[in-house]
Amino acid sequence: MHLRPYQDQAIEAARAHVRRGAKRVLIVMPTGGGKTVVASEIIRGATEKGSRTLFLAHRRELILQTCDKLRRFGVPHGVIMAGIRPALQHQVQVGSVQTLSQRSGVLERVDLLFIDEGHHATVKNQYGRLLVRWPNARVVGLTATPWRLDGQGLSDVFDAHVVATTPRQLRDEGFLTPVGGWEYEAINTDGARVSGGDFLAKDLQASATSQRVVGDIVSEWLLHAAGKRTVLFTVTVEQSQLMVEEFRKAGVPAEHVDGTMPTSERDAILRRLRSGQTLLVSNCNVLTEGFDCPELEVCILARPTLSTSLYLQMVGRVLRPCCLDCHAPSSALSPVCEVCGSANVKRLARLHDHAGCLAAHGHPYAERDFNPQESSRGARKSKKEGAARRLRCAACNSITSRWPCDACGYSPTPKELQLVYEPAAARKEIGADGAPAPAKARSTAEQRAEKWALRYRFDTDSSGRRAFYEAMVRKHGEKAPFIYRWASGFTESAPKAWRAPPAASVGGT
Repeated sequence: MHLRPYQDQAIEAARAHVRRGAKRVLIVMPTGGGKTVVASEIIRGATEKGSRTLFLAHRRELILQTCDKLRRFGVPHGVIMAGIRPALQHQVQVGSVQTLSQRSGVLERVDLLFIDEGHHATVKNQYGRLLVRWPNARVVGLTATPWRLDGQGLSDVFDAHVVATTPRQLRDEGFLTPVGGWEYEAINTDGARVSGGDFLAKDLQASATSQRVVGDIVSEWLLHAAGKRTVLFTVTVEQSQLMVEEFRKAGVPAEHVDGTMPTSERDAILRRLRSGQTLLVSNCNVLTEGFDCPELEVCILARPTLSTSLYLQMVGRVLRPCCLDCHAPSSALSPVCEVCGSANVKRLARLHDHAGCLAAHGHPYAERDFNPQESSRGARKSKKEGAARRLRCAACNSITSRWPCDACGYSPTPKELQLVYEPAAARKEIGADGAPAPAKARSTAEQRAEKWALRYRFDTDSSGRRAFYEAMVRKHGEKAPFIYRWASGFTESAPKAWRAPPAASVGGT
């Protein structure tokens, strides 16, 4: 298999650390960057030299994906996981952390030890206890997000690290898709307790399942993402099941997965998602890591989190480009699929943020400090204060990380850049106590979609804007604070000529 330049460089940099005396090296590479490909190449070379290798992972999906990559590299291997018959005669073993922790007599010798999702490893947990079992093994960790929830660095486990590339670099090279999207009134986290470095799920349940939140999630998907394969992340299993119910009522083929499901049932649901038979899959703590479905185009965040790591893992599910016809990996910069010649190539991922994640952690492609050795209490900040700021495109109203816009290619003029846009959270009309306004609570998803389509018009001329302005004055009064916000997201005062009493012929909305 042909490696990308940054993958070759990461392997050589890791070997250089080992030659200088490092025993445990962490390779930092974004989701979609090919961490398992890098590991497979290192394992292939080590096997040729007679080394015995163990690849550790904590999820079944990660184990199966690693086995698939090793087969492509022509590396014979066994699997140590519940429900699978071991084949310990092979030099290479792919093992479940949980299973190996319970089988103390397995694998007396390990020369090279890989830890997938290395940010989970600590000195005192299962990973740390397994490291003690093979003290002479060289260790290679793999992660896209080298931070722990408690804010501590990883220097207690790894004594060297390699940052292979960054998400922004992969986007610019076409290996990841650009990201656009929308922010909405966030799920209320006021008063939610923190446990283990993140919000306590049960404290967010009421806010996350309110009529306002549920209605907004469904209506905004129908407005902006209808027909696109979507993954939805929720706070609790109950919220996930409720969301699937509501999407089905709206005629959307949606399904729910959780950790209690039989493996065969969960796999069948994900197969239907990949094929397009199912358009939306909702989950709680299941699809954040080890789930690859490049056909996904939309990520709905209905789970507030204090963890930059978890946020990037969730968004990472939709960043891989591919051909939507033949499902082959593709480049986001390529006009057609290199395999089948189709022009139906995924070139943009959409983010619907109902959880305040963009405000808390910045755009997915913001420049960040990926040094895993440093402690960072609280949310991991970007390198530059302005880098995490979300820009809003005046042409398509999308959240973007740069100009030209990730979504449509629009570049604002210097004058437009000086304008201050309103936070997208101001889009939704809610009561002062956070409850839905009575009129909104009574409206249907279709009525809400029609209302927002009218209010956030993207291409109306001056006369159309004036008619809309006069209708809103008639309905809400001239001092209503939101009636001057147009589709661009910018605020602008209405011309004085408009402020005369509206003509009687103008109808309300």
